[in-house]
Amino acid sequence: MNDSRIVKRYNAYYRGWCLAFGEHSADYDEERDISWLFGEDRAGLILSTRLRKQAQHELLGHHDEIPQLALYDDSLVLNHYKHPLQDDVDMRNILRLKEFLLRGEEMHMFLCSHLFYPSRTRILTFASRKPLVIMYKEMQPLKLLIE
Repeated sequence: MNDSRIVKRYNAYYRGWCLAFGEHSADYDEERDISWLFGEDRAGLILSTRLRKQAQHELLGHHDEIPQLALYDDSLVLNHYKHPLQDDVDMRNILRLKEFLLRGEEMHMFLCSHLFYPSRTRILTFASRKPLVIMYKEMQPLKLLIE
C-alpha cells in the first residue's frame, strides 16, 4: 500500500489548551515510546517525552516547508527523524492507524488530553472531524505518506 494525503494541522490559541480525546480503546503503557488510542472518529498517539519533543519540533512547529509524517510497517518518520517500532503491539497498531487514516474522509491533526492519563499528557490526535475553531487555529497542512 502506497498512498499520500494532506492532513490539516491545528494548534491551540493558548498554550496548554486542548480538547478531551473522548471514549476510546487503548494499548497504553507509560514505559513504551508510543501508546495507541482508537476512538470512533479519531486515533491518537501518546508519545514518550523524548519522542514527543521530537514530534512537536518536526510536526507541530512552524516550518518553511510542509512537514511530513511517513508511516511504514516498521517505523514512523517525522520529517527526517526515523523512529523504529518496537514490537508486535506497535506493528499491530500501525496497521490499524494506517487503515483509519486511509478512509476517504478529510483528516485533521491536533493535540488532545484525557483524564485517564497522567497530568500534562498530550495525545497526538488524527480525527475525521476538525477541532473547535474557538480553541484551535489552522496551520500549514501536514503531508502524510503511508507505505
